[in-house]
Amino acid sequence: MANTTIKDEFIVALDIGTTKVLCLVADYDEDGELRLVGIGQESCNGLNKGVISEIDATVRSIRKAKDQARAMTNCKFTKVITGIAGNHIQSYNGNAAINILNDEVTQEDKDKVIASASDISIPADQEILHRIPQYFTIDGQMGIKEPIGMAGKRLEANVHVITCSTTAKKNLTKCIENSFLEVDEFVLQPVASSYSVLTDEEKSLGVCLVDIGGGTTDIAIFTDGDIKHTAVIPLAGQMVTKDIQIGLRTSFEAAEDIKQKYGSLINETNDTAVNIPVPSISDKPASEVNKPILTHMITCRVDEIFQQIEEEINSSGWVSKIRAGIVFTGGGCKLNGLDAYAENKLLMPTRIGSPKEITGIQNLSGKTRYATAVGLLLYKDEKLSEMPHRQKSENPFLRYFEVVWKKFSVYFQREL
Repeated sequence: MANTTIKDEFIVALDIGTTKVLCLVADYDEDGELRLVGIGQESCNGLNKGVISEIDATVRSIRKAKDQARAMTNCKFTKVITGIAGNHIQSYNGNAAINILNDEVTQEDKDKVIASASDISIPADQEILHRIPQYFTIDGQMGIKEPIGMAGKRLEANVHVITCSTTAKKNLTKCIENSFLEVDEFVLQPVASSYSVLTDEEKSLGVCLVDIGGGTTDIAIFTDGDIKHTAVIPLAGQMVTKDIQIGLRTSFEAAEDIKQKYGSLINETNDTAVNIPVPSISDKPASEVNKPILTHMITCRVDEIFQQIEEEINSSGWVSKIRAGIVFTGGGCKLNGLDAYAENKLLMPTRIGSPKEITGIQNLSGKTRYATAVGLLLYKDEKLSEMPHRQKSENPFLRYFEVVWKKFSVYFQREL
């Protein structure tokens, strides 16, 4: 009988995108650090602009990605943390105040004021996805990050509320459950990506994260260390590929391959001498396209995406606070020269954000398409680290005992 371990300390991230499904599995090494132990990825055509359009196709992709990750880890897992996006996402900023019981802020007071600030009127077909506290105020003292234990009479909270379509969430849940998995938590994709590509300094100074995926472009604005605005634009990399497909009269797969190999937003000196082969969709021989023509096709669509990004930033009310500029990430930002082109168009400092490095079987830093999946792991890791029983012991003897106990636990799980 094959040994299949059921581990108690690992995290599974499931990134279900318009073009691909990624499944990352991580556990903890002997020092308690996050370690990547499994990767599964599969193409997907069951979503349209981040929303489920074909359940069976999505389920097939999830199962294949899951099986690949399981084969690498030799572990059974059921609970996953997954991202959610789409143009159904909406965001609001709420505010509320309560009287503090017993003149000292407790967890109950904190939870109560966050719930009150989140009590806003939303459409009947929407539900709250995130309640993210921005800062607290106690008796007029603003900018408090953690109010528990502080003395005062009146507690006020400013909260960023993110909602999603109930139907979209239910369909995504159904696909995951039909893949014999269970949703541990849903996380808005740009929120997850921010954990893997943004620095604390950028969040404090003011930064706009732009995650260009296959079906949607997700935006998140941070200032003073807190998330202030989120939005989703229903234009992304897949539209660029579609333009190439139509313009060159070739297959979608061939158009994607041409974009990956030759896609650029800048015209170089010798580009006019470069002719790119274009596969035919019929029995006719392959044709060619001059590289500047391809660049023009791409820039037309990218200009439209950038225009909507600029409009969203300006309408958010936070444009003057984005001092660190724009960080681009996601699979759609791999076009040659995108950062320089964006800086010229949007008149802000820009950079390409790569996922933070996690030790393990493969280094994913530099691979922007993994930004959301890695961010989901880091998001869950941070939540777990806040739990008392997950915090590392500073006592060397106790730390040694924890390591030995963990090894014994894994051994007995294998035997069972």
